[in-house]
Amino acid sequence: MMAENKDTVHQTPWTDSDKIGREAKPGDKLEFQRPGGYKHVGIYDGEGGVYHMSGGPGVTSKSDSHYRRDEIIQVAGKSKVRVNNERDAAWQPLPETEILKRARESIGMFGGTYNAASNNCEHKANYMRYGKSESQQVIDITSGIQRFVDNVFRGSPTFDEYPSYCDE
Repeated sequence: MMAENKDTVHQTPWTDSDKIGREAKPGDKLEFQRPGGYKHVGIYDGEGGVYHMSGGPGVTSKSDSHYRRDEIIQVAGKSKVRVNNERDAAWQPLPETEILKRARESIGMFGGTYNAASNNCEHKANYMRYGKSESQQVIDITSGIQRFVDNVFRGSPTFDEYPSYCDE
C-alpha cells in the first residue's frame, strides 16, 4: 500500500463542471454523475478537457464506443463532476506524463465492445491512471447482489431439514 501524501486529493466534493478545473490536476480521474446513480469516468487533461470512452454524438450503439477528448462542460452537461482518485490509496498511479500519453495516444481508437461489467469507461480510466482495468462501480454492484443473496438465504433450512414426501 502506498503512503498517503497529505497534499494528494483522493476525492473532491461534487461541483459544477466550470469549477472542477480549480481542483483537478492533469491525469486526475474525473467522475460525472449520471441518471440512475451510475458515474461516467474519464481522465482530466489539465486544459479543461477530459479523455474518455464514449460513443459520441450521433452514435446509437455502445458497441461503437471509442476514446475521445471533449471539454468537461460537454461531458458533464447539467450533471455534477468531481475528482475521484480514491484508488491512489491502494494503487500507485502512473506518472502524470505516462497517464496523459496513454490518454492522448488512445484518441480515436476503438474502445472494444462496451460491456458494463468488463469493459466500461471506468475500466479504461483506471487502466490509463494505474495500468489496471477495474471498475469500482461493478465491484459495488456485485457485492450488493451478493449481500442480497446471502440475506435471502441466510437462515433458510437446508434440503435435509424438509420432510421427504417422496419416500413414503
